[in-house]
Amino acid sequence: MNSKKFIAIFLFVSFMIFPICVNTAKGAVSRDAKLCLACHADQTLTKKLQDKSKLSLYINESEFAASVHVKTGCSGCHRDISLDNHPVVKKITSKRNYMIQQSGKCSVCHTAEELDKRQPIHRSLAAKGTCVECHGSHYIRAMAVEKIGIKENQYCITCHRNRISMTMKNRETLSVYVDESVIKNSVHGKLQCTECHTGFSKTSHPMRSFDSVRDYSVITSEICWKCHADAYKLYEASVHNEQLKAGNMKAPACTDCHGSHSAVSAKKDRSIGLTSCNKCHRDMSPSFEASIHGKALKKGNKDAPVCSSCHNAHDVESTAATTKIKAGCLKCHKDAAKVHSKWLKNPPITLPTFAEAHFDVVSCAACHASGGERGIYLSLYNRRTNKPLTEQELTNLFGTDSAGLTAKMDSNVDGVIDAKEVWDIFHDLFNKGVIAIFMGKMDVRTAEQAHMIGAKEEGIKDCGKCHHPEAEFFKNVFVVMKEDEGNPVLLDAKRDVLNSVYSILPISKFYAIGSSSIKLLDILFIVALIGGIAVPIGHISFRIITSPIRALRRMGKGGKK
Repeated sequence: MNSKKFIAIFLFVSFMIFPICVNTAKGAVSRDAKLCLACHADQTLTKKLQDKSKLSLYINESEFAASVHVKTGCSGCHRDISLDNHPVVKKITSKRNYMIQQSGKCSVCHTAEELDKRQPIHRSLAAKGTCVECHGSHYIRAMAVEKIGIKENQYCITCHRNRISMTMKNRETLSVYVDESVIKNSVHGKLQCTECHTGFSKTSHPMRSFDSVRDYSVITSEICWKCHADAYKLYEASVHNEQLKAGNMKAPACTDCHGSHSAVSAKKDRSIGLTSCNKCHRDMSPSFEASIHGKALKKGNKDAPVCSSCHNAHDVESTAATTKIKAGCLKCHKDAAKVHSKWLKNPPITLPTFAEAHFDVVSCAACHASGGERGIYLSLYNRRTNKPLTEQELTNLFGTDSAGLTAKMDSNVDGVIDAKEVWDIFHDLFNKGVIAIFMGKMDVRTAEQAHMIGAKEEGIKDCGKCHHPEAEFFKNVFVVMKEDEGNPVLLDAKRDVLNSVYSILPISKFYAIGSSSIKLLDILFIVALIGGIAVPIGHISFRIITSPIRALRRMGKGGKK
């Protein structure tokens, strides 16, 4: 007996004898379909194509049972496959080639003339895509319009409620299936499709082309700008947008955080400020969860901060190159300056402004984080714009690349930045018309440590940690030169950059009595102090010495009278 016929007979008999082995919806699937599903219900069933890709041959029976073609059965479309010639089928070059082949079968029942009458835009769509790409294959539902919401949306959802997808230039596929219930429950539930998807209508359906799925998500995020102009203006200045414009396609756009059809109100659902960030920054979760903030959030404290509470939602800044290190904390801890002034003071100065001066250059984590190394971080800022100079700006100014920029900073190639090298960068930028300054701040070494905020009782209150010639927190000094995909690249610096004569101008905004004290300024201060005291002492001494003479003069004047 022919082996092919034997296999076919075996499957047929197996099905007739052991129907329980086939997972079916009783009475929904035809007999020939049940026979096919004896194999095709296996999720691991695939076919290797000539381009070495794999095509899934799995059929979900319950979904096929709900399709419009369930009564047609398998043989209605797959007329070239029978018990005699299966499982051997013709060779297929690629998935795209397979979709074209299968789409050709649709015209047997669905003629172009018939489709033109029912769907005016069908001809333009069919000219640019295959039937399978829009309608799917085994899970096609009827195209009849139902009462599913706003009238204009009825037309769109008729097709997009099916398992349809679009193919990118790099051959990636993206599902354009739309769940009606998800849209209705979203913040955009009352909007019409065309309010976001401009250019689409009942008579026009552009077939756009994108390089990749990621390219699609970035470009379609621009849809949000039309209504959310204020949020976009903030996003434009964010580190996320800077990274995206620099070519880092991993940096988030609107839909990455908010979703598309499932967008929810951030005011009603605060979790979006945590879950969205965790998509990329999941490595920060353990440290945050272990902090006093994370514990409060876990207990259900509605006032407990999430990521966006401190880092902002749209205008997210690089934490390694910003002096706005207090803004996030002071959103909740509004009386922090008053509270800190009880101990953070220099008698007779006890005003909150004295504590605020510390907040400008010392991160909250530097004192309140549990464990970890502290250090001083110096970032180049443009004095005119009060913004950090980006790597791109610096490489353009010096006419070099990333490696050349590092080499220019470390001109003696010893792996450590000294005070003279800091002065040289400052001087060279000045000659190019850029007034720059190295803004300093004290902070913890890693982002994980920054999130490990403990209770206020655990905070550091020892002034000697900073204001001492051998201060512990001033041992590590770094220059923040650039950012690589949002991560700071640090160059080690000598401690003398904080107290050298060369640093008077480049690092004039960062001064800590005892630790970053510049010796020349101290000497000048002492001279001025001595000079200031000498003048009144000399004046008093002169008056004492000359007092007899003044007395004689007064007597002489009295005698004349």
